Amino acid sequence: MTTDQVENTPVDNRYRTVTLTFAGDGECSACGHEDTPLYSGGELARVCPACVAATFPPPPWEGDCPPEKADVVITHTRADGTLLEGSRKGDGIFEAIRPYGWRFFPSLGCLGLNHSRDRSADRYKIDPAAKAIRELGFTVCVVVNEDERRAFADAEADREERAESRAERFEDRASRATASSDASYQRSKQISERFYMGQPILVGHHSEGRARRDHARMDNAMRKSINEGERAKHWAQRAEASGAYTEHRTNPARTLRRIETKEADLRGVIRWQRGESNNGHSVRLSPAAVVELSRRRDELTEEVGYWRSIVAKAEAEGFKVWGADDFTKGDFVRSLGSWYEVLRVNKKTLTVAWNLRLAPKAVMTAADATFEDGRVGRQPVDYSDVKTRMSAGDMARYLERNRTPSIADAKALMDGVTAASTEGRDQAPAEVEGSADIPERLRDLLAEGEQMLKLPEREWSFTSTCGRVYRVRMVTGRDVTDLRFEVRTVNANGTAVGVGKDWPGTLEVIREHAAAAGEHEGKQCPRCGRTWGKGFGSPEAPATCTPGHWSYCDRAAVPVEQDAPEGAPAKPKAKKRTNGPKMVIVTAAYGSRQARMVYANGRGTVREDIPAVVIDAPEGVKFNEGPASAAIWQGVDEVLEKAGFVRLSGNGGRTGIRFGEVRAKITEREDAEPVAVESAPQSQGTDSPAS
Repeated sequence: MTTDQVENTPVDNRYRTVTLTFAGDGECSACGHEDTPLYSGGELARVCPACVAATFPPPPWEGDCPPEKADVVITHTRADGTLLEGSRKGDGIFEAIRPYGWRFFPSLGCLGLNHSRDRSADRYKIDPAAKAIRELGFTVCVVVNEDERRAFADAEADREERAESRAERFEDRASRATASSDASYQRSKQISERFYMGQPILVGHHSEGRARRDHARMDNAMRKSINEGERAKHWAQRAEASGAYTEHRTNPARTLRRIETKEADLRGVIRWQRGESNNGHSVRLSPAAVVELSRRRDELTEEVGYWRSIVAKAEAEGFKVWGADDFTKGDFVRSLGSWYEVLRVNKKTLTVAWNLRLAPKAVMTAADATFEDGRVGRQPVDYSDVKTRMSAGDMARYLERNRTPSIADAKALMDGVTAASTEGRDQAPAEVEGSADIPERLRDLLAEGEQMLKLPEREWSFTSTCGRVYRVRMVTGRDVTDLRFEVRTVNANGTAVGVGKDWPGTLEVIREHAAAAGEHEGKQCPRCGRTWGKGFGSPEAPATCTPGHWSYCDRAAVPVEQDAPEGAPAKPKAKKRTNGPKMVIVTAAYGSRQARMVYANGRGTVREDIPAVVIDAPEGVKFNEGPASAAIWQGVDEVLEKAGFVRLSGNGGRTGIRFGEVRAKITEREDAEPVAVESAPQSQGTDSPAS
């Protein structure tokens, strides 16, 4: 290093032998900042970290010469990370610094350290890399600016955007690999058509060489298809993981655990600022350490605030943040798919009953966790893992009915729709005041369309003409094919005062019977002789017949036309026909365009009295898989349907007997009388299979 370089080298105040002491929190004597840690030492007395940084500024650059004169410049900022400029391909720099974790970034066109953004400079990787570059004969300048950083919200948005970009890129790779796999499979299958009849390699024949080459090409194509399929699966999983990054990152329960971790880190930084030990580790309060701890404290405070805003947004959308105030001893908590009785309520966790021998158990009570010696098994449950809660009384009522409550049931109870008492359940529905007009109002609600599926709570609440408040709620089911509704009478406090009634079935069936519920009002019920009232009917009856309330008829499960006088002899069951065919046998040559189907009895003996049927392949289709071709069985099903038969299920109803022949069991259709089995016209094609 020349004399000019020594004179121009900036002084690094970070390594001056100055030790500061914590002087408490308060107002800075130099700049007047309030509520900030204060430090004293040397020429400083009760100053804030900002004044310490101004008194002991870091050097603008380090190394052999200024950046404009150096061959290689290493820069670090928390906004951009650690980057290296000045290297060219073939100069040996990359090979020299690669062992220290450096890599090439194609998008930036330069070398850099991975995962260095939004972090402090890693001197354990920067300094050895600079030394290795100097040994190659280059001058190096290191520029570190820790104060240049980006907001945490901006950094998180950038990470989410990059995850979406990765997902699109991986999906494209997966689609290309899938297309390549399919193409290789089709190529292998096309070559194999030459050997579809099991043609062996004729050793010594003039076709031996070509046959072996075809086998090799088939093997290579199939192996490539399998490898490309594995690649497609790999990239599809990567795309799925990248696409779920935002959902995984902003999951409320996971975010709560992350907040606890960050708050613990923040408390540790504050202890170090005060000169105290954190988890057995202490920090010497040098000027550089004081400035870095202050910077780290500001970053953690900003990050905790960001994640708390995510949780607040989730709470506004219906997420419940559980705490110690929400539980008492004896309650039941839903966690990890089971219910556990709470034995103790702690500040951060719940102590619940646990017995490994009975796990997993739908409901784990304290009695289940009590052993013979009187010990009670227990385990902690974090509040972030809590799904919902239920009181001991509500759980007891469910257990008396031998039922396990769902999360929706517990949520409904917390919303005020409590379970009806035993007396209320034994009470006749007709004695519930104001319940007669529930079906009419419910018919109006159901007639409004698909609005129920758009409601997050999946329930309605309305006031009847009598001033009663009713709640219509979907208690089970997630789509229009699996629904069950419950109607309850509730008071002003939301407590159930009426008997709940369930309506099972699809939404379409419920609407159909709701629309027809008023057609028979005032008429006499043909089953019980009472007058039809307002209400719903079962799938067999259009409406209820009990006057004044909305329960089913006592005999609604039996249709009217099936009612029979008492003492009448039972109608004899119709004997099932046994003279019909029980099986079909299909034969076809591989690669042909025709198949032959014959009827047989249950033992496989061909029925000579029923003509055979020839099934032609569709235009442009060949039976390349012989009698197992899908096109053949599509034609078989069409012929059987016309003849009044149906093919039995279970592996397609097909059983292989011998090469070139497949059998299937059939039975007569219950909804149609079998018709005479007619023979299809025999085609005169040259490739027709032999009988």
